[in-house]
Amino acid sequence: MAQHAEASTIPSVKDLASSDCSELAFAPNQKQSHPIGFRPGPSTDSPNRVEASKRRACLNTIISFLNDQNTSSPVTLTESLQLWRGFYVALYMHDSKNALSVQRLAAELAATLRIMDEKDHESPAASAPGSDAQSHPWLDVWTTAFWETVCREWSSIDQWRMNKVLLLVRFFVRELFSLAFGWATNTDASASTSTPQSLVASQLQILENWPLSPRERKVPDGLRLHVLDVWVDELAGQFDAAQRDVAVAESEQQSDDGDAVADAQKVKTVLLDTAKAFMAPVEKLSKEALSRGVKVRAKEAIQLAEEKFS
Repeated sequence: MAQHAEASTIPSVKDLASSDCSELAFAPNQKQSHPIGFRPGPSTDSPNRVEASKRRACLNTIISFLNDQNTSSPVTLTESLQLWRGFYVALYMHDSKNALSVQRLAAELAATLRIMDEKDHESPAASAPGSDAQSHPWLDVWTTAFWETVCREWSSIDQWRMNKVLLLVRFFVRELFSLAFGWATNTDASASTSTPQSLVASQLQILENWPLSPRERKVPDGLRLHVLDVWVDELAGQFDAAQRDVAVAESEQQSDDGDAVADAQKVKTVLLDTAKAFMAPVEKLSKEALSRGVKVRAKEAIQLAEEKFS
């Protein structure tokens, strides 16, 4: 029987961080003051920082490790938190002067969402008769760990590195929307696999518990405001991209298959419904947020969405 990867088997996570301040404690029975075995707060002045090339090699190893994991043994929340902490420190320590390199790294980290989504779809449980088609443990745990990590680290991010974290959040939101619209346009999904509605619903629940939570005090208002700032632009961008893909498919099949054209129209409707569904947490935030500034920003996002999706 396949087993979950223990913390000690996750390769080289500690090498993503500096050796003196963010080292992982792999001993399973050792009590830790930090929930995932890191000493919090990377020291950027350390003379023993791991070289960029070594961090890159470790990052590649870990991503390969995730790709090779057995689909029937999803990563746990503890393992995901550990990995995201390592990814966060790798981004934090990355050379800020090389903007293109920072963008590539942030995009690569955000793209791990696709690995988790593929694991959920490849899982034997997803296609087994009588299985719970509403379950997508890989992606749900991974996104939860990401938001929890960003919330935990937010207050310790200095002004020189904040832009890198903001970029990662933007790319993560973009990747999530891209996946969501991909689910909506996947007309080949079998009845036994998770539906687009269930996938979107589970992500909406995570969003309402973390970055778009009206009252959760673990979530910094600064993160809420940034997510609201990028929300509609990224949602509209991925919505437009998905619509273009549908239009191309429709034009290719228009002269051959009338049913395909009708299916394309249905997909367009699903795309719009998906976009509107992702605005629901923003509407809730505009009414229930404790911060007046967050309420105002949420209302501005709603107005912008009405313009883009009308």
